[in-house]
Amino acid sequence: MRINWKFLSLLLMVVGLIIVALPGQILAQDNKVELTLRLLPGYYYSEVTPGESKTLYLEIENSGDKAITNIELFSDKPKGWTVDFEPEHIDYLAADSHQSIDVHVVAGTDTVKDDYTLTLIAEADQTRAVTSTVLRVENAFSPWRWIGLGVGVLVIVLFVVLYRRFGRE
Repeated sequence: MRINWKFLSLLLMVVGLIIVALPGQILAQDNKVELTLRLLPGYYYSEVTPGESKTLYLEIENSGDKAITNIELFSDKPKGWTVDFEPEHIDYLAADSHQSIDVHVVAGTDTVKDDYTLTLIAEADQTRAVTSTVLRVENAFSPWRWIGLGVGVLVIVLFVVLYRRFGRE
């Protein structure tokens, strides 16, 4: 069997031209599903006090072409912390829409002064999105503060006693 190279090259050129001219019909793509979590500015690094509630503001956005359903919100948090979402569940989020979520964070009362990572997760029927923030624990109870204060008071009392005893001779 003999191959007609002119016919084959003409056929390949026509197929290539069709692919370039009509990519939407040939390379059909499904609707895009894209879920984005974004903490509002100023909340990527916040300070918290143990035992007190801190509210973070989270925005969940569907930037895709298809609606997203049954979005469940949860977190990966340090041990002893509580994180509550308001609302905890979103039934339906239309394409190109967003919703604000209040995130209430309470650091455990026994949390020491340090930086902690809090990961916020949104899981839906179609996709999953994750974001994280760093929370710095301030004003945590530290026995060293009281020990230092006690040593300082002891030194002052010792100087007063020594001055009164030996200072007027």
